[in-house]
Amino acid sequence: MRFLSKIPVIVCFFLTSQSMAQHSGHGEHHNHSASNVSKSAQQSKLSDESIYNLQAPLLDEDGKKVTLESLKGMPVVISMAYTTCAYACPMIIAKMQQIEKELDAKKKKARFVLVSFDPKKDTPKVISEYKKKRKLDSDWTLFTAESDKSPREIANLLGIKYKEIEGGDYDHSFIITVLDSEGVILGQQIGANKDPKDLAKLIK
Repeated sequence: MRFLSKIPVIVCFFLTSQSMAQHSGHGEHHNHSASNVSKSAQQSKLSDESIYNLQAPLLDEDGKKVTLESLKGMPVVISMAYTTCAYACPMIIAKMQQIEKELDAKKKKARFVLVSFDPKKDTPKVISEYKKKRKLDSDWTLFTAESDKSPREIANLLGIKYKEIEGGDYDHSFIITVLDSEGVILGQQIGANKDPKDLAKLIK
């Protein structure tokens, strides 16, 4: 203790100044990091036109809760269907597969998405098995939900109408939509008689 008491005042001042400089440096680093986070948040902000602004909860094939925003990052070809559909839904899938082949030929990539509007029957296990049955590859993602609320909200954004009819089937629109990487609608095929190649041209 006696030895420490003899340390020149200037040394103590130097140590104190150095400590303050380091503390100041940490503050600048913190502010710099906060600035980066702020910039990142701004860059990730969705367009007002993006359907990904809808935070409707969905379930993927593994039963994991997700939202449409999980699709962000690459173009998406999306429609709605249900697994027990015998006619229109297989046609929708066939049209989407034509788009997939067209993109493959041009070495372009997109994700292909089906959202079920029959969540009562289409559990995650059912849509997973359906994906295998239809031989849909890893570029395809199937979603269901815990209730009708989320599919109904998504259908409204995509302009799809559906209603349950006698026997558990559905009367529904035939609409395929192309989204850009941020979830903004680029175009739609309405009706089964249109050429899906027109949609493929929208994907750059």
